[in-house]
Amino acid sequence: MRRFHVVVGIVLLAALLALSGCMTTFASNSGKLSYAEIEGTTEGRIHETEGFVYILHPEIATLGTKYWENLDTMVEPALRRSGGNAVTDLEVRYGYTTVDFLLSMIVPLVNWGTIEVEGTAVTQ
Repeated sequence: MRRFHVVVGIVLLAALLALSGCMTTFASNSGKLSYAEIEGTTEGRIHETEGFVYILHPEIATLGTKYWENLDTMVEPALRRSGGNAVTDLEVRYGYTTVDFLLSMIVPLVNWGTIEVEGTAVTQ
């Protein structure tokens, strides 16, 4: 009977690891973020960081906003504060910090992650 429990545990662990992969799509609903050559007056740098908490996988159960599904929710407020109307040199970083990693290791099933958006605000 003990062998059965070990086998079931290994199968469940293998299934969990197989489902733990991540593919994330970044998008903009307004079309203000685009792949194009943008010229204009530089208004400064924008840098936004948001954390999130999820269970097992970010697409299964995220507690809070899924910023990676609509980057406008992060970029638009920063753009307004800078006085710009477009972003160049946009960088999106999605993953976890050292603190996120440590918290995720301590608390089972619940994980922490961070998304950062950085770029140069310009006025066209």
